[in-house]
Amino acid sequence: MDPQAPIDPKQPVREILDRYPHLRSALASHGLEACCGGQHSLEQACRAKGVDLAEVFGDLQAAHAAVEAHSLVPPAMSVREVRRRFPATIPVLARYGLGDCGGEEGPDEPLAWFATVHRLPLEEFLRDVRAAAAKDAAASPPPPASEAAARPFSPHFILGSLALTLTLGATTGMINLLRIAAGADVPISHRQIHGHTQVLGFATLFLMGIAFHALPRILGIGGARPRFVRAAFWLMFSGVILRNAGQPLGFYPAGRLMSLLSSLAEGAAALLFARFVFALLSAVRDGKYDRSDPLLRFVAAGTLYFVLAMAINAAQGIWLAGNLETALPAPLAEPFYFLALQGFLLAWIYGFGNRLVSLFLGVGPAKRATPQIALIFQAAGLALGGAAFLPWFSHGSERWLHDGGQALLALSAAVYLIGHGFLWRHAIFPAMRVPGAPMVAIRLAFGCLGLWSLLSLSAVVVGAATEFPARNLWWSDAARHVFSIGFLTLLIVGMSFRVLPVFSGKALWSPRLAYATYALILLGTAMRLLQYPAAFAPVFYEIGSYMGVPVVLALLAFTFNLVRTMRSGPHAPRSEARRGAPAVRVSTLPVRN
Repeated sequence: MDPQAPIDPKQPVREILDRYPHLRSALASHGLEACCGGQHSLEQACRAKGVDLAEVFGDLQAAHAAVEAHSLVPPAMSVREVRRRFPATIPVLARYGLGDCGGEEGPDEPLAWFATVHRLPLEEFLRDVRAAAAKDAAASPPPPASEAAARPFSPHFILGSLALTLTLGATTGMINLLRIAAGADVPISHRQIHGHTQVLGFATLFLMGIAFHALPRILGIGGARPRFVRAAFWLMFSGVILRNAGQPLGFYPAGRLMSLLSSLAEGAAALLFARFVFALLSAVRDGKYDRSDPLLRFVAAGTLYFVLAMAINAAQGIWLAGNLETALPAPLAEPFYFLALQGFLLAWIYGFGNRLVSLFLGVGPAKRATPQIALIFQAAGLALGGAAFLPWFSHGSERWLHDGGQALLALSAAVYLIGHGFLWRHAIFPAMRVPGAPMVAIRLAFGCLGLWSLLSLSAVVVGAATEFPARNLWWSDAARHVFSIGFLTLLIVGMSFRVLPVFSGKALWSPRLAYATYALILLGTAMRLLQYPAAFAPVFYEIGSYMGVPVVLALLAFTFNLVRTMRSGPHAPRSEARRGAPAVRVSTLPVRN
């Protein structure tokens, strides 16, 4: 017998039950629970019943180990701690798609939190993890890292998107605004490449990086990334640079060629990304996600909108290659922004917000049918708004189609926000507290989405009901920047500070710098809103023209904080004495049992 065994075969059965009552069922299965009144030793009782002592002892040890594992691996224990204490659990975690959600520099998120995010059958998952922990393999060499664990989070998408916005995107936009306020003429082509960079070079490239890493894990398909990920990055990154170089030089053959190559490279990157997404969606295991799950529907719809937007982008490249004019016509420029911003990016945010933001905030799931209604309104709004750019509609029909589409999109955002309650609902479930208050930033970002919805609806209603020109370019431009800066950029910043430290296993370098980042983004958004009173007093436009300064400063602070975070050392382990008893964290979303 094992000298380290907590059960002594020479101990009376009654004393074993008094000390280990959880072994009663194991003894009863062999008819030993009440043998001879429990007076005899386990060894004597087995001999009297004619059962094998080694078999009984093995069952008792297994039952005892399972109970110990249950107490040693509570749902609130972090994945990193589970891996450190019980290396035998690493293959189990990898099998469930959590192979790289931990490690020596892994996150401090609770085991049950990851199970909820990945939509795992919680009880089954915990049972398998505890069974592996019960083997007590801590003294054995850890098993070799899985392929998923060998592929850590790669930040090149994130850093590449930040490099583009700080050089050709937000910074260029800031310079354009300052030049316009000073009375200089800024070519339309320069404004268009600024928007192109912000949409594809910043927001899309950033989302692609997160999706390539996180989507397989959330869907429970594992962490291995396809080989073409880096090719997709370089195609999109170089395509954005080529457009910035080629479009302003469209009167030269080299410039027109660069614009064509740009659309080809960006289109190839989009097709690789779409192939990745739809392959994942088709591989989702039955029972883990229902096919009607809002996350799957929003991701599928958003990716379809992305493909349509990139088809328009390809048409832009062809048009620029065949014309000496450097400014794209509105029917080619506006539908692209429309589908990319309020189709692709918004649908993906809807999907991940429905799945993750509720969990992060601890506010619980959305009201019944909220995601479905938001999805329908968004699809109808995009169809109407997109039809407004088709050439065979009259000017009056075009206006009503555009207004109807914009109103439906605004209603989609309103329904989504009201149903989820991100703006006012307090946490009803315990939620993780992390440095830098990223959840405050996320709430503020959704507040900007609500403001954009209100501004868009107001413009449509006032313009239709009165003679006031509420649908003028200044006001629509201000509303668009509330969406792109106040909502989209602030959400990217907040979500990055929430999840990227998890991916890299590092603590946020400077929470105070994070607070400054949020304040600067909101300041820039508020300054852009001065375009509303500027219609009556031009001095407000001069003040608002400086909005690019706080936005660029915010992106610089964000980049610096993020780089320092990813280059810092791992979390210093905290002892249980310092942490105190782990808080019980309840899932805010359903899991399959």
